[in-house]
Amino acid sequence: MIIIPAIDIIDGKVVRLKKGKKDDVTVYSDNPIEMIEYFNDLGIRRVHIVDLDAAFTAGKKNNRKLIWEMAKISKSMIEVGGGVRRFEDVEEILCCYVNKVILGTMPVKEPEEFERAVSVFKDKLIAGVDVENGYVKISGWQENPKIEYISFLLMMRDKGIKEAIITDITRDGMLKGIDAEFYKDIALKTDMDIIVSGGVRDINDIKKVKELGKFGVVGVIIGRAFYEKTISLEEAVRLQDD
Repeated sequence: MIIIPAIDIIDGKVVRLKKGKKDDVTVYSDNPIEMIEYFNDLGIRRVHIVDLDAAFTAGKKNNRKLIWEMAKISKSMIEVGGGVRRFEDVEEILCCYVNKVILGTMPVKEPEEFERAVSVFKDKLIAGVDVENGYVKISGWQENPKIEYISFLLMMRDKGIKEAIITDITRDGMLKGIDAEFYKDIALKTDMDIIVSGGVRDINDIKKVKELGKFGVVGVIIGRAFYEKTISLEEAVRLQDD
């Protein structure tokens, strides 16, 4: 298991949303670079960055240059998602110190662009699967294409994508705790490396994720719990696998 702190960005600021709603935003820092420096000091091995401006505008507005600056100074592996719609978006994001790109909307809305991305960057792609009431939501959680989430994951797996970040939308940003059975079921049905996202509240949730390791759950993203100080990253990191 690996601990993955999250940095969500709007207008160059570190924010968190509740259930992905852009009108329910809390700003935690005006300086994302300082967050990266802090994670460097902690020995964090992986950081999850979401460009919410890009997600909400289909990539028309983005924080890409800032993200490259963050990735350049980071000692961690950097994964980036939000507003990735075209092959060129993937290519551009990966150009400068970023290690992996998260795709969720592109496979649904731009399947030909997705095929191009897979053909060139397959090992650098992560499935981003945001789930609500059994279905995948896309476009910054603003659209429901009525695709059942396990079917979507199996499609991604069959394209050669090995890793998936699963966000439980009903719990995201709510500090309700994770639904361990939900993630166990996904791991068993898909045979992918699953990363938990949404609902982490305290160190007990991290212990639950660690227990899920035997089923194929490999990591956990920590967002609001870290920013609201209901969890200590230092304590969480000590539970990581070597």
